[in-house]
Amino acid sequence: MKQVDSLTPSPKGDLLRHLALGFFDGLHLGHRRVILGENFPHPPAATAVLTFRDHPLSVLHPEKHPALITGLPHKLRVLTRWGIGLTIALPFDRPRSLQEPSAFLQEISASFPALQTISVGPNWRFGRDRSGDVTMLSAWCKKQGAVLDNPPPVLYQNERISSSRIRTAIRDGKLIDASAMLGRPFTILGQIVSGDGRGHGLGFPTANLATEDECLPPDGVYAGRACLANGTFHPAAINLGTGPTFERHQRKIEAHLPTFNGNLSGQEMDLEFHRWIRGEQKFSSPTALADQIRQDVASVLQET
Repeated sequence: MKQVDSLTPSPKGDLLRHLALGFFDGLHLGHRRVILGENFPHPPAATAVLTFRDHPLSVLHPEKHPALITGLPHKLRVLTRWGIGLTIALPFDRPRSLQEPSAFLQEISASFPALQTISVGPNWRFGRDRSGDVTMLSAWCKKQGAVLDNPPPVLYQNERISSSRIRTAIRDGKLIDASAMLGRPFTILGQIVSGDGRGHGLGFPTANLATEDECLPPDGVYAGRACLANGTFHPAAINLGTGPTFERHQRKIEAHLPTFNGNLSGQEMDLEFHRWIRGEQKFSSPTALADQIRQDVASVLQET
């Protein structure tokens, strides 16, 4: 998949037949329906996704900016796995927020001359003061000879799936619900960075993850799975928290991979959260902590 940050010129513009518009935080089942459709006569490789690098609220109302389920690297990873041909991640700044809807549509027309279908989610708005809507987009599509796909919401337990609903589930530790709405295991994507070496000293070396994914579950220990850059999967004992035994104070995401030996520093890694094991706690000594980690790892390996 090719990724760019500008509409003009648009790579592959003459080859693309379908355009999906939206911020798509989480890329959940509702987003998948908008992006991939059900009856489109073209493959994902002929699809472009137009999104923003930054959430609009981060510019318009920073105090209301939601914690992202999928930062941009994670979003691009999922779209690549879906086989999308092109993703345009536009910077969202003050000039873009003041752009009239008609000017935005002119940009799209110039960049994608061969579009056959365009899709947006329910209640989609765009342009200055959110003055553009589905009715305006529908009229524009008719003039362009394109078909507008505006599918109904996808439901989970008889309620609409939304990014905000998934964020609540993640923060409440309801990862089964979050995964069901995402259509895949709840995952954090990041780059492995150097840690303080505490895990190695205890006999359980950990991979420390730096991520742009902001919405995290409650602190604790989780059973999960790591997907490495080479595409291999490994069981993972994941710890999320501040490490109270060592009074670290800084919240970290770290994972011990009991079946892997090697240096992962600098690599990208997906961490799937499968099951909560226990809450984070302060132990009386490093030895007591190591004994508990041994039990945690045994619990993780029961899944394999």
